[in-house]
Amino acid sequence: MATRFVKNLITLTGAILGSAAAAQACPDIDGIADLNCDGKVQIVCFGDSITFGRADSLGIGYPGRLNFHFPNAVVVNLGNPGEKTPLGRQRAAREFAQFPGTDYAIVLEGVNDFFLDDRSSITTRDNVLAMIRSAKNTGAVALLGNLTDVRRTTQKDWVRLVNTRLNPHRQIDFFSLGDNIISSDLLHPDAAGYDAMALLAAQVVSAMSTANRPVDADNDGIYDFAEPRYGTSTLSADSDNDGLLDGAEVFTYHSNPLAVDSDGDGFNDADEVAVGGNPADPRPGSPTLKSLQVVRP
Repeated sequence: MATRFVKNLITLTGAILGSAAAAQACPDIDGIADLNCDGKVQIVCFGDSITFGRADSLGIGYPGRLNFHFPNAVVVNLGNPGEKTPLGRQRAAREFAQFPGTDYAIVLEGVNDFFLDDRSSITTRDNVLAMIRSAKNTGAVALLGNLTDVRRTTQKDWVRLVNTRLNPHRQIDFFSLGDNIISSDLLHPDAAGYDAMALLAAQVVSAMSTANRPVDADNDGIYDFAEPRYGTSTLSADSDNDGLLDGAEVFTYHSNPLAVDSDGDGFNDADEVAVGGNPADPRPGSPTLKSLQVVRP
């Protein structure tokens, strides 16, 4: 059924379509991509006492501070103080499985392997890479952090040796922060050190978000892999030709991307948006809409 507004108020459809084109597919949260388009960004941090946050005056370590950079993300701290990588490898398989749909995962472990009787930097590397595989099994972009520096002279060579094994695979260069971030216990960062770790991790997460952003071929604001959820096309930015991009309908206005008049009130969805109405609610929501009449030919 065709409808038109008596007053010539609706000249904004093209502008609406154009402005919505700037929206991110499956909207970003705190500037980083919701890679699986599930409405949240989840970051899981796995490791030992350095991930846990020992020697931190706030008791939250770098994961808690990472949450300061991305306050609307879900940041999970899976730090286990004292853990060595043979046990960490097993725990990673169990614990990452509890967090399906993780967007980003950070793994930092290995310094405690120094105390193993049969320590081997190669074995430590292999165990850490197994942790990374467990993280990837959640669907996450998995980020390997090399070991932070230490001020214990007996452990410095071990940290450097392990990092020579990890560096070809690492994304976050925690070692580059130096030993000035280390607290008086000579092993764990202090509060300022955890701040520095969180800032570095946030920068890498942001960069990896950009590098791993899924394809949105029609620039409609919905990643191609997610379009089947809504019945929309990867080839059409406006599946119902109502003047609103599919992504704007799904994520901003919560209207039906397959219906010109989602709420059945006789008004085109884009026309409602243009005058401040709600295309998903048949009740007139603005004075402008209340004053309009619909003429049916």
